[in-house]
Amino acid sequence: RLTCAIMSVFTTIITNAFTASSTPSTARMVVFQENVDTPTLNTDIIAQVSRNNGTTLSTVTLADEGYVTGSSGQRILAGTVDISGQPSGTNLRWKLTLQNNQVKVHGVSLAWA
Repeated sequence: RLTCAIMSVFTTIITNAFTASSTPSTARMVVFQENVDTPTLNTDIIAQVSRNNGTTLSTVTLADEGYVTGSSGQRILAGTVDISGQPSGTNLRWKLTLQNNQVKVHGVSLAWA
């Protein structure tokens, strides 16, 4: 008799909080990443932002903005999300969920307004 288990392989990265001087209504994430395999954008790499210290998250739709100049294989992914519907707050956090070991993350940037 053969028994097997199906497991989902994923990694979650959550940042410490950044404090905004006032409650933001939009956030922009930029992710510098490298493909390990052939990832599906917004499925194998999911980006989210919170303005209330991670309690409520809004998903950022990432777009491929090309490759880092002078860097072999590192792509720039970026997207903006409306966070005005989240409970009011000034403690921003970003979260990345990486599915199936498809990418390596080299850096993340968060801006808000």
